[in-house]
Amino acid sequence: MVLGALHVTMQYDIIPDIHADIDRLTQTLSRLGYLALGKTWAHPEGRIAAFLGDFIDMGCANRQVLNVVRAMRDQGNAVAIMGNHELNALLYHRPGLNSDGTNHGYMRAHSDKNKAQHQTFLDEFPLGHPDTTEMLVWFLTLPVFLDLGGLRLVQACWGDTRVATILERRPGGLLAPDDLQEIALEKNSSGFAEAVLTTLKGPEAELPRPRGFRDTNNYWRTEVRLKWWQSGVMTWRDAALSVPDPAMLPATPIEGGVAFRAYGAEAKPVFFGHYKRDDIPDIDAPNAACLDYPKMPCAYRWAGETQLDPKNLVVISRRHE
Repeated sequence: MVLGALHVTMQYDIIPDIHADIDRLTQTLSRLGYLALGKTWAHPEGRIAAFLGDFIDMGCANRQVLNVVRAMRDQGNAVAIMGNHELNALLYHRPGLNSDGTNHGYMRAHSDKNKAQHQTFLDEFPLGHPDTTEMLVWFLTLPVFLDLGGLRLVQACWGDTRVATILERRPGGLLAPDDLQEIALEKNSSGFAEAVLTTLKGPEAELPRPRGFRDTNNYWRTEVRLKWWQSGVMTWRDAALSVPDPAMLPATPIEGGVAFRAYGAEAKPVFFGHYKRDDIPDIDAPNAACLDYPKMPCAYRWAGETQLDPKNLVVISRRHE
């Protein structure tokens, strides 16, 4: 096995949001044919794992998952991008102002809601601990997106204009510590910050008042995530993502500049996670696929095709369920 030549093959296995679930990670790697080699995993045919970010929170094995991903990346057996949970962690642990207007003293408010979302990471990486500081430094080595020549990786949304805005300031797609305060202020911040936040969290639109819904964590929301890869006239029900009961949304068309297609039909394939889909894994468009299906984990074996093939989706069986 010649690990140094892996990237020449242009064959990637795209793996979505792991969220500190070490069983899911190891089962996914095993199902895809990777072999554990000491601290790393490698594929006997030289394929490369491509991680879509969101390595932390929710599960209870943050350190184990991060150790595996870091070792694979260090050995050239994987590439990885930043997820919104890694960005949230950078802001949660960094002193500064937050968009909530509170005086918690950190760029992400230490509210009950935010702490609950981040608690499993905090259990392993406490605020101010040297291990935490070192891990946050590593998070900043994760690009916000990757263009690998024949395919693209992003956590939530690829839009050419936003990508160009990020690259204009950060040619490698890597955030710098100086960017974080700007990003933390969200709606009061710049075009650069909006580009980063939409890339990592997806486009959202305010529902017609007084409409709203409760998300999977029972939080009341009045904004919905949108299927940015689709074109044409869509109703709020058709366009919305991650809404447990779409019937709660109006069946009226989305008007104005909200409904848009951010990804061209002729563009190279793009893979993303983030949206916690609860249906059966499938290809969303000939050149776009969301792979985040927590109840039916999956990955995609890519070998250079420009039109994505549902046959290359690999569903991961969960031995502990």
